Amino acid sequence: MRDLMLLETIDEHAIIEALIKRYQKSNIYTFLGPVLIAINPYTKLCINATEYPDLSPKLSLYDPGLIDRFRNKELHLSPPHPFAIAEAAYSDLMRFRRDQSLIITGESGSGKTETSKHVLQYITHASERSHTQPSAHTSATQNNQSLQLRSNVGDKIWKCNQIFEAFGNAQTIRNQNSSRFGKHSFLQFDPRGRITGAYIENYLLEKCRVFQQAYGERNFHIFYHLLDGVTLEERNLWRISSSTSFRCLSHDQNYCHNTSSKDDKAALQQVRQAMMELQITLEEQQTIFQLLAAILWIGNICFEDIIDTCQNSCAVLSSDISREALENAAYLLGLAPHSLEKMLTYRLLTIQSEEQEWKLSASKATKVCHALARSLYEKIFHWIVGRVNQTLGRQTSASACIGILDIYGFEIFQVNGFEQLCINYVNEKLQQLFIVQTLRAEQAEYVSEGLSWDLIAFTDNKGVCELLEDQSKHGIFSVLDEQCAVTQYSEKEFIHRLNTFHAENPHYIKARVRNLSFGIQHYAGDVEYDVSLFAESNTDTFYSHLLSCMHECTVPLVKTLFQVSEVHDFKRPPTTSQQFRSQVTMLLSNLRDCHPNYIRCIKPNDAKMTLIKKNRLKEQIRYLGLVENLRLGRKGYCYREAYTLFFQRYRILSNVTWPSFNFHSARQATVALLSSQEVVWKKGTTSVKFEEDTPTLGSYSLGRNKIFIRTPEALGALEQLREAKLHDIAAILQQSWRRYKKRILLGHFLDAYEELKVAYRAVLTNCMHRRMRRMDANDRCEVERVYTAWKLISQKLLGPFNGHNSRLAKEEMENGVVYAQSHVRAKQGRKRFSRLRQAQITLSKHVRGRQVRHNLPPDLRQACVAVRLGIRTEMERFLGQKKRRRDSLDREYEGDYLGLTQMPAYQTLLRKRSGLSHVVIFASDVVKVNYRFQLQDRVLVLTNTHMLNIRADHPTKPKARRVIDLKLVVSMELSTLSDNCLLFHIEGQADVLLIVEQKTEVVTYVRRLIQENEEKNFPLFDFNAAQI
Repeated sequence: MRDLMLLETIDEHAIIEALIKRYQKSNIYTFLGPVLIAINPYTKLCINATEYPDLSPKLSLYDPGLIDRFRNKELHLSPPHPFAIAEAAYSDLMRFRRDQSLIITGESGSGKTETSKHVLQYITHASERSHTQPSAHTSATQNNQSLQLRSNVGDKIWKCNQIFEAFGNAQTIRNQNSSRFGKHSFLQFDPRGRITGAYIENYLLEKCRVFQQAYGERNFHIFYHLLDGVTLEERNLWRISSSTSFRCLSHDQNYCHNTSSKDDKAALQQVRQAMMELQITLEEQQTIFQLLAAILWIGNICFEDIIDTCQNSCAVLSSDISREALENAAYLLGLAPHSLEKMLTYRLLTIQSEEQEWKLSASKATKVCHALARSLYEKIFHWIVGRVNQTLGRQTSASACIGILDIYGFEIFQVNGFEQLCINYVNEKLQQLFIVQTLRAEQAEYVSEGLSWDLIAFTDNKGVCELLEDQSKHGIFSVLDEQCAVTQYSEKEFIHRLNTFHAENPHYIKARVRNLSFGIQHYAGDVEYDVSLFAESNTDTFYSHLLSCMHECTVPLVKTLFQVSEVHDFKRPPTTSQQFRSQVTMLLSNLRDCHPNYIRCIKPNDAKMTLIKKNRLKEQIRYLGLVENLRLGRKGYCYREAYTLFFQRYRILSNVTWPSFNFHSARQATVALLSSQEVVWKKGTTSVKFEEDTPTLGSYSLGRNKIFIRTPEALGALEQLREAKLHDIAAILQQSWRRYKKRILLGHFLDAYEELKVAYRAVLTNCMHRRMRRMDANDRCEVERVYTAWKLISQKLLGPFNGHNSRLAKEEMENGVVYAQSHVRAKQGRKRFSRLRQAQITLSKHVRGRQVRHNLPPDLRQACVAVRLGIRTEMERFLGQKKRRRDSLDREYEGDYLGLTQMPAYQTLLRKRSGLSHVVIFASDVVKVNYRFQLQDRVLVLTNTHMLNIRADHPTKPKARRVIDLKLVVSMELSTLSDNCLLFHIEGQADVLLIVEQKTEVVTYVRRLIQENEEKNFPLFDFNAAQI
């Protein structure tokens, strides 16, 4: 059973049994008319085979592929799901152009935040899908840019959730990811249903959590992300070690870490990435994390009292650990340590126009220290919200908007303080709004419209709201503000006044014993509040002199957060309760201006397990008023609208009312519309008509000023009939528009025909007169005037594509083709002639060469035969292998270019070298390149077995600088460039680089000597000079 409206028995037991049966089958969502009931499963769920038989059972219940199944689908035809409620809100926004609000309520830990994510997922996807229908008035490029812009807005909305969860959520006893602030997200749309902008409003950040956490709870997530996710360099820069070093995180630390399911290191990277995508620069991120580290160090500052000379208590640092914490906090804030210490331990007072410093006690200094840290964290949070709104781009001219309210749920702890009172107060106001919109206002409207209606009794929490806020009845917040205005605040006096003012109030619970507490009978249960910290939480202990001191910080962001202009003109700043109540009033005002869509979240148990407790379910069903809503839904009407608006929307459905009608009133026209034969829809095989005050699906009732439709099926049928009729009307409008345009075009054609006919007759008359040889017919001016008028009119009316111009264009194209063909044929002929001419030249050369060889002597003829057979000389082997000068090949080798046989000094040098051959094969002047790339003149002498490098500065006194055995020469390398470089690789010795004019001769001699002596192949390589 998807909808509780179909229950046979309307009572509490039937609702409980239906919800338990669906929960046990993993169906956590159930409809109660237009309201969705969601039970937290505390686990990830897949789709139910009974709800989606054609899909894989392993598919996630929130898979993006399911979104298309809810598009353009009526609520009563969709399975229970947050996507269905989101589609109902989006469709209502598109149909009626009215703002929508998605109000997600429930206890803390009932799954409100996750539900808001699913709703946001659907709306952003639906908005992106609307871009797939391009406008006829925009280009494809503009549509693509619009699609990218809107999808970027949707992505940024998702990213900001990660930031807000890190800075605004914390682990509590009931919820590991509890929202500790209220968030109202607004999505702005254009007339086509596309997201054009967004902005976020936040309410009452629980800033006291920075220093105060209950047993088993954690501080805000961002502190743990910071400690576990920063790099070692950042840890040293911000002087932070681990969470056990900080007092504001040390409460029940092991318990918190064991129960946390967050990967803090990975979460910090996600937060940083989200900040970057929301245009929060890396420098600003580092500054924010630096200030968070400063808050951690401020929490470690402790004071103790000493007695000064005037016998007054003065606050001083209690230990060296506090001194170290003070210095680290001052360093991170950009302050001098003594300035921060003075700021915390002194208060600047103005007495008779003179400023005087007043020493604070240890307790007051601690309060100032905590106030500074809380204020700093709160301002960081508000600054992030402002930057996010700036990036999202709030539009001032949006067509409509959808608000998604995700606010803290009702809380009942062992110790409940001022924050729990504010949280439960806003939940009371939301519950009252729900009662007003769904129970009280609806029944009052039925009575005022004159419908037959029996009032349904319901539980109203108006008395609780008055107990908290009504100033005329000494509301709790008003009494608290009065007590905080007193210099010497007393908790006992506050409790005494509450007991006196509200002793007879049935919703006020007086403490049984004399302690600092009182109780309230909330709609969700009785809650006892401890008032010991009420005054501190409600008043602002952030004194004005602290603001001016913080403005002296060297960190630019701190100056931005603590603007001097924030100092109020009046003496006492507004209390926290006053600020919060004004925010709640504004929130409720925004919600009243929107069409509501409710999702009621239910917590199945307090142990965070996948089981459902009947008693807990019964409590929540009772205070949520589901039984009364069921009775009202079964008996009431799902839709009501003024006659004029209803008639204007649906008058196109009947020929009686469209396109014209003869009725004196909108009520009479509405009745005629619903009674016509065209307004009928099919329900299976039967036709359903609209009938007044009948138990059928088409039942409706007529009020004094409005029409009331009972069933959602009837309203959905009207919308379907209207959608179908709109296509017919669009076709009629298109036909009318085409006829109108054709008539205009026909008029233009008639006028053009008359002008063309006059011009043609003038030309024809002139031709006939010239044939008849009339005297004035050949007047050049007259002929030019007639033909000029004809050309202007023909060009204007016939256009460039008339018959004559088309024939000329066709002939011009044919001429171009013929010309191109002739050009191609001529080019091919020239290529064939060139090949034939080249063949004739080659054949002539062969003939002349044969004649010359025939007349040569026999030895030359034999040499020519060897050349033709490919037999090459030693020199010819180098042909084509490198670039050389012309005289480097095909020349005679002289060997001894210096004439060493005629030089006794060289002969003596060769004889002195034992084991050297006296036969000189090659000798010449060369240039040696040493390891420093310096050029040195040398003489290269090559014998049968050795190669000598001789220094010959004085020809009469040669000196052998190096003697190399040819057996040790491994290989030679020659340059591929036009140079004389020659490189010898010597085994076990340094290589030799020479510049030799007779390089080919040296290579030939060395190669032949080594091959003859060693009987092995000698390698020869090429090298690039750049490699040396």
